[in-house]
Amino acid sequence: MRKKQSEATGEGESDSSSADVEVWRAAIEMFGGDRTAAESWLHQAVMGLGWRRPIDVMERDPQQVLDLITRIDRGVYT
Repeated sequence: MRKKQSEATGEGESDSSSADVEVWRAAIEMFGGDRTAAESWLHQAVMGLGWRRPIDVMERDPQQVLDLITRIDRGVYT
């Protein structure tokens, strides 16, 4: 049985990893470079994600967390 190209090269994994890195970078930037504050935020339930933790949401949909960070940075609360 042949693997799909993305499975054979591990592309799906790298896409997920690069998205995770992007979320972490955005979170750290949102907290002015404070990694501890960013990590704390990523592990707390937040209203903008339906009271789910960003770290959990980013496993399925990192873009949703990035969108929330963008909204927070721009002061958009809806």
